[in-house]
Amino acid sequence: MPSVNDFFNDPVFFLSLDRIDLELLLAHALKKTREFILTHPETRITKKQEIFLLKSIARRKKHESIAHIFAKKDFCDLTLKVNRHTLIPRPETELLVNESEKKINTQKLNMVIDIGTGSGNIIIAIAKHLKNKKINYFGIDISPKALSVARCNAKKYNLNKKIKFITGNLLTPLSKKNFSQKTKTFIVANLPYLSKEIYSACVPDVKNYEPKSALYSSQEGLYHYKKLFQQIFFFQTQLNIKNILIEFSPEQKKKLSLLIESFFPNAKKQFIKDLAGKWRICAIEL
Repeated sequence: MPSVNDFFNDPVFFLSLDRIDLELLLAHALKKTREFILTHPETRITKKQEIFLLKSIARRKKHESIAHIFAKKDFCDLTLKVNRHTLIPRPETELLVNESEKKINTQKLNMVIDIGTGSGNIIIAIAKHLKNKKINYFGIDISPKALSVARCNAKKYNLNKKIKFITGNLLTPLSKKNFSQKTKTFIVANLPYLSKEIYSACVPDVKNYEPKSALYSSQEGLYHYKKLFQQIFFFQTQLNIKNILIEFSPEQKKKLSLLIESFFPNAKKQFIKDLAGKWRICAIEL
């Protein structure tokens, strides 16, 4: 039986695969941690494990992401199911969750709506962290297949009864029965925001395996946010919307600011940079 070290020293894999990827795939095949693999290179690999590993390596060579191969992704303090029907949660989106929690904690809000929920990563993280608050949580997505993943993730963390997932386009599936005169609503959204140029430049890992509908937006990446702001403008009184937090692409800051002003001229805007020092989050207070 070959050992872990044999794979590390095999030029076929060493030269064609990123070292960290190989470490992760080995750990996955052996059902061990990456740290174990690094500290126990003498560990033998069974024939069954080797077959599984070789299949995983073949998938990675075709640019399928590690998250898709593992069918899971860590986000905040969660481990979430993902597949080709959902966007893979990005580290920068954790900032959107953190900033949302700050806003919700400082205001008396009783409804949180996650628009374009995908795998449910944002709304599940918020609901898990603020589970003692009396808040109604909604996750809305246009893809029924994505919502199936979101419901699975919510159930894993015992939040399937706390969060209501609804199929629909932005705010349109909400009805009067979802809110009352006492409703005070917080909206969080990570909608498609990649322009045609940026989407075209994406690596094959993204373009070939993640849904384009969750990434690309026309009108320089701002079409979906424009439609959302239009709906919020009409729903604002009914839902009593207090705050909106969105994630965007850094180069969109100026045009996004003008777009917000066109719908909500009296709103307060706060732009927040991510850990890389790039503009990433916009907090809008109505």
